[in-house]
Amino acid sequence: MKRTKILLMIGTILIAGSLSLVATPTAEKQFADMQALEVSSQSLQQIKSSYDKLNEAVAREATEAQRELADARNKGDRTAYREAYQKLETLSSYGMSREASDALLEKLLALPESERSASAAWLYENSPFYRPTLTLDFSSEGENFRYSYRQQIRKQPGSDVVLPDAQSLRMNSSHLGVLTGWGLTPDEVSYEPGATIPMSYTNQTLYAIYEGGVRFVDELGGTDVLIKEGEPVTIPTPTTDDISAIFAGWYDRSTGSLITDPASYEQKGKGALYEALWKRMAIEDITVLYYDASALPKQTQIGIGFSYSNTGNVNLSGLKATLSSDSPHVRFLVDTLSLGRLSAGLSSTNNSRYATKTKQAVRGEAHTFRFVISDAAASGTVIPFSLKLANDRGDTWTQDFEVVVQ
Repeated sequence: MKRTKILLMIGTILIAGSLSLVATPTAEKQFADMQALEVSSQSLQQIKSSYDKLNEAVAREATEAQRELADARNKGDRTAYREAYQKLETLSSYGMSREASDALLEKLLALPESERSASAAWLYENSPFYRPTLTLDFSSEGENFRYSYRQQIRKQPGSDVVLPDAQSLRMNSSHLGVLTGWGLTPDEVSYEPGATIPMSYTNQTLYAIYEGGVRFVDELGGTDVLIKEGEPVTIPTPTTDDISAIFAGWYDRSTGSLITDPASYEQKGKGALYEALWKRMAIEDITVLYYDASALPKQTQIGIGFSYSNTGNVNLSGLKATLSSDSPHVRFLVDTLSLGRLSAGLSSTNNSRYATKTKQAVRGEAHTFRFVISDAAASGTVIPFSLKLANDRGDTWTQDFEVVVQ
């Protein structure tokens, strides 16, 4: 009796499994149904649901085919291997057609604006043919020049696109003038330079619009002055609360023009874009190697390293570091280190092999300051130090710190 019940249970499970397989349409059957589907008579939600079910079936059967492929490879069964491979190729062809993609795009564009983004994201993910393009046309021409350049952006519709601003362009400003915005037509500004806009649902082109004049931009001090063509040019004097910043002049990267003496400035060409150059250096960490800076031993050679960053927008060269102290208890073995060059935006240490975009930790005793505290220093004596960085132009940055004798 017990054996009969077990057999009945097994039979019930097998029948249920068989019914489940029969109830779940194959990817081939679902793809055939999708091909015969009248897109115009179905809602967008119904169509999305059908494609999602098809994709689930394809993923499920592809996983099984991959397993069959691996088994056939392990067994050396060429026939089974070819069959599994053919199944994978067939499954990969069960995708959305261009005609269906275009029809779905037409449907989603008929939706209210608030509902379009999610449907467009779904279509972008499921259709290999839906790849809207935003073209940025930088082209311009004048009496003695012609400039032609286009940039194409392809992103998920509705996602953010940051339009280029004047500072990101490297075209000759004396020919083009100053970028004043982007237009849906070539003669009217629709978006400001640097504006963030949503990626379009269909192919669109934005035209760069230029204007004659001179622009002065200082991101550090917050200056942004546009002097239009025909107006008298007064060169602004940038200011900042950052005491480490040293103003180095106004620079137009597109022409290589540098203004260091405002009295000698002479406007040339149609326009110019000048950005303020700042030499800035940050001494980030000063590290006493291996010892506690609040309890330094006497009569011991001690090393000090440091990390620093070029926080300005000018490359600094010929860098040299000097460590000094007015304490009679300090005798230096190494008080000067040559550091070489550091590009804008990079960080380094006294003994780094490479500069990086992120702050580095001080490591090792190579190429470090070295000094000895005399035995005459009383316990608890505070010893002042001054670390100075200088470049080959005579600009300096200084940071003071203290240590305490053990």
